[in-house]
This record gives sequence, C-alpha cells and structure tokens, in this order.
Amino acid sequence: MKLVHFLLICGLFLFITENAISQATITENAVKFKTYAYSDPDPVARITKFYPYFRFDGFSNVGIEQEWKIVTLENEYIKVYVAPEIGGKVLGAIEKSTGEEFIYFNKVVKFRDIAMRGAWTSGGIEFNFGSIGHAPTTASPVNYILKNNDDGSVSCIVGAPDITSRTEWRVEVRLPANASYFETKALWYNPSDQKTSLYNWMTASVDASYDLEYFFPGHTEIGHGGEYGSWPVNKDGIKISEYKNNSFGGPKSYHVLREYAEGFLCYFQNKNFGLGHWSPYDEKPGQKSGYGLYPVKAKSGPIF
Repeated sequence: MKLVHFLLICGLFLFITENAISQATITENAVKFKTYAYSDPDPVARITKFYPYFRFDGFSNVGIEQEWKIVTLENEYIKVYVAPEIGGKVLGAIEKSTGEEFIYFNKVVKFRDIAMRGAWTSGGIEFNFGSIGHAPTTASPVNYILKNNDDGSVSCIVGAPDITSRTEWRVEVRLPANASYFETKALWYNPSDQKTSLYNWMTASVDASYDLEYFFPGHTEIGHGGEYGSWPVNKDGIKISEYKNNSFGGPKSYHVLREYAEGFLCYFQNKNFGLGHWSPYDEKPGQKSGYGLYPVKAKSGPIF
C-alpha cells in the first residue's frame, strides 16, 4: 500500500483586516454555459496507454446552452468556482474588489481533441493523475462532497478512481474564512501492492494578454521535446518571459529549472494585477509555462 500526499497552497499577498468576516460560504447551482459538446464514445475496445477507457472522437462545431453543476466557494475577498462534471476542475477564480480573474474563467465550455481520451476544455485548474498526459477524467464527471469546516473555512473535495494506474485521487479545494487565497490539498492513493505510474501535474490557466509576464525562478528552460535554452532571455536576446515576445514559431512550452524556489508570479503590467503561487519545493518541484498551450503546475492568488 502506497500513499502520496501533496500540499499545494495558492498565495494572495494582501493584508487582512481585523474585522474580516468569520465564515466562508459554499453553494451549488446549475449554471448555463455555451457548450460545444463531444460525441458518444467509440464502442470498439482498443489497446492504448489509457486502456480500458474508451475514446471520444466527435466534437461539435455548434454551441448550445447547457446547464453544468457549479460549486461556488466565497468569502469577503475572493470567489472560486469548481466544476465537478468537468473533471472536478477549478473553473475559475475572481478577486472581488477589482472583479479581475486571477485564474482564467472561461465562459464557454468548448471540448476539443487534446486529452488522452480526446475531450478537453480550456481554463481554470485541471487535475491530472496516473499515466502521462491529460488524465482520462479531465472532461468527465467525478465524485465530490461539500464541507463547512469547524474553523469557518469551506471545502469542495473532488476525486475519482484512475483505472489505468489502479489508483485513486482526491483534491480538496479549501477557502479559508477570512484570507485572500485558497488552498489545494491533493491525496493520491495506490491501494494495491503492485508498482504503477507516478505522474501528477496540475494545469492552471491565466488570461493570455499581451501585457502578461511570468516571473519563474531559474535561468534555464527545457521545451516539450527536450530542447533547452536560457530563461528569461533566450539565445537571440528575446525576453521570452513576456507573452508578447513569443509570436514566433509554433506553440511554446518552457520548463524552468536551476533554482530552488517555492513560489512564482504572473503579472499583468497594464492592469497592475497578478497572481502568486506557493508550494513546498520538495513536494512540487516543477513549474512550466506554455504559450499557445497553457501554464501548468501553477496555483494562484491575486497580487496588487
């Protein structure tokens, strides 16, 4: 029996007042989104890296209004949305005093052929456990429960079995009563005595606007194909940590290395607004930015 426990905390650097409210709230509602659906599954069993899961191959070009179950965690400072019917992902997060999204909240649910089983939609924070790639549950309903905790915080716990790796995963999305950040605590459990995949990543999305800049500690980056270069300025003198400077070549993927750090920042220069992430290095050592893809292994809270 093996147990893997990750603690991931999303940091918001904002002073909390003495008269902050002492209770966060959690609600569940059906919310309509314009949705580009995916088809019924391929009925033919195929030996793949995600067997015995089937694959979805058809994707609609016509959007329809569809209701989705949305869990909302809220306190005086921020509001966090969770979608248990779409992989249990954090659908988005908003800083209330400005109305700004510090986790990209996509108002359209548009499934496309990206994940292991095909269906995937952008935005929010996506949870992936098991075999390499976007997990089999990334666009499927998962189990969930809502909790009002004794300390005034609230939690939405999502999770599912992963048949391919023979494991089970849980992620608690917790909002404190009077703090301007939220936490994710991930538990991954192998109930068998057999060895299996140990692969976990979480994809966090931010608005890809031209004033976006990443502040990732480190001076070396590795791309998706294993190619390497310097960070934040590449060999051609281009400051690639700024989104606007990446309009060359194809999609970009930068895995930033060579510095032991427990946090990083993303900053929107025109808005004077951004997000911060913190997690213990020995529990979550990696960070990656993707332009044309999406930033991964990033959790967030707004900064000013």
